Amino acid sequence: MKNPLNNLAKTIALVTLAAFCTTGYAQNNDLAAGDAPTNTTLPKENAGAGIVMPEFPGGEVGLSKYIEENLKYPENAKKDSLSRKVFVQFVINAEGKVENVKIARSVDQALDKEAIRVVKSMPKWEPAKQFGKPVKFTHTIAVEFK
Repeated sequence: MKNPLNNLAKTIALVTLAAFCTTGYAQNNDLAAGDAPTNTTLPKENAGAGIVMPEFPGGEVGLSKYIEENLKYPENAKKDSLSRKVFVQFVINAEGKVENVKIARSVDQALDKEAIRVVKSMPKWEPAKQFGKPVKFTHTIAVEFK
């Protein structure tokens, strides 16, 4: 019999590892209505300056639990019993909503589709902040199918 705490510990470890591999750039959100952005992404030399990372409700543990509880292994993808990881990239906007979800590293079309579904269904995050102001942030996570 599988120990559910062991699976949760593995999932937490994988999400933590993925968080360290995440690349994100805050974006300027100060445009008045009608203004066109000139450079909405911070220059790389400033990326990280004064930035507080976005946070899922409940932190990394909450994110791991959410994925574990909502992810469904597609029946047509259960050809083997190996674990598979799909890397999903998305933007957490200044309001904390998930948008622009796409696959960063694919494994299987059915798994990709399910990983996108779960990420799109996430509740609002605490948005990233740059110098105390909410900003857009690009985030990548590993979604593991077991």
